[in-house]
Amino acid sequence: MGNVGWGYDDVLPYFVRSENQVRGSSTYHGASGPLAVSDLADRYELCDAFIDAAEQVGIPRNADFNGEQQEGAGYYQLTTRNGLRCSAAKAFLKPALRRSNLRLETNAQVSRILFKGRHATGVDCIVDGVRKQFFAGREVILTAGAINSPQLLQLSGIGPEGLLREHGVDVVDHRPGVGGNLQDHYQVRHVMRCTRPITLNDKMASLAGRIGIGLEYVLHRRGALTVSAGQAGVFARTRPDLASPDMQIHFMTLSTDQPGKSLHDFSGFTSSVCQLRPESRGVVQIAGNDPLRPPRIEARYLSAETDRRTIVDAIRLNRKILSAPALAELIAEEVRPGPHLESDDELLAFAQQTGSSIFHPVGTCKMGSDPMAVVDSQLRVHGIKGLRVADASIMPTLISGNTNAPAIMIGEKAADLIASSI
Repeated sequence: MGNVGWGYDDVLPYFVRSENQVRGSSTYHGASGPLAVSDLADRYELCDAFIDAAEQVGIPRNADFNGEQQEGAGYYQLTTRNGLRCSAAKAFLKPALRRSNLRLETNAQVSRILFKGRHATGVDCIVDGVRKQFFAGREVILTAGAINSPQLLQLSGIGPEGLLREHGVDVVDHRPGVGGNLQDHYQVRHVMRCTRPITLNDKMASLAGRIGIGLEYVLHRRGALTVSAGQAGVFARTRPDLASPDMQIHFMTLSTDQPGKSLHDFSGFTSSVCQLRPESRGVVQIAGNDPLRPPRIEARYLSAETDRRTIVDAIRLNRKILSAPALAELIAEEVRPGPHLESDDELLAFAQQTGSSIFHPVGTCKMGSDPMAVVDSQLRVHGIKGLRVADASIMPTLISGNTNAPAIMIGEKAADLIASSI
């Protein structure tokens, strides 16, 4: 897309540099970085059956989605080590806190970026209820994410002029793309009732089961407390003419109506689909000039025709996997969407009414050189001196997978860009 230095060969070394892969180093993986990556400690009967079912409908097995080939079915790896989450804070920030030139302020809400003319000079913050200002020796680096980075730019006077004036914000630079181009992975869930009590729902349904989960973790660092929501999954093409997978499945040995809600009171599991490269575009806009007021988010999921067609095709492919022989004896019924929903219109309506975010927002401060771009290939904000953005908001388009490792890669590359400019 014209962003020099961000091609595959350019960014692969940053992925490798970050990673501490339990399987060892290779062309695609590193084994000496700070970010621990591990296999699941356990295998699950339901997950094995799901992978077998995918293979039965023509989807190959894949032991490494992040290797030479993405397409296939297999288990996900996690950023964990010995059953403990290896977050970006644990991998990168905590070791750096020993440095004499780093100061970490917590309970701090940045309210706006400070400028002298069109030069960023620092930030205004509320720290434990007290207003403070911090000034930059060289640059301000904004890393607040795809929702809050555009919000903060807009609060600081960088964004669509009409929006800023509407909310009483003095305009520093009319930058219409700030907050636009919002993209996210939108998931639609199949919930299946299991014929046997082998799901997380069953373990969590009793006090003995919950105690067992706790003991398994405390004594062995294994079990339900060491996994993410999706243990197994698939990357596949909804149409054979596509050059690469356009859909992803997260398979979970639990079921619930939506993230954050209680588990169902029956033996249930979930197979969730999403479109990898949505064409729909949303927007993030300030709803006032108060930095503590959340911005207005319009995701506009499924507003593009391609997205509507793809999500229906993905639901159908998911159903095909779930009805394969390997899973048949483990499924009592399809609870959601339910076998009574069959037509394209019915499945699309189900997707529109029940789908939710996978929490992969990107793109709202996109990198590029067109009139809607916010940063250049050095991550410098167009039209402003001394200000960069270094988070997932700079992605011009959503990547074909989860966003955690790519966001870390952006941070690694940003560090080199900043260091090389000193």
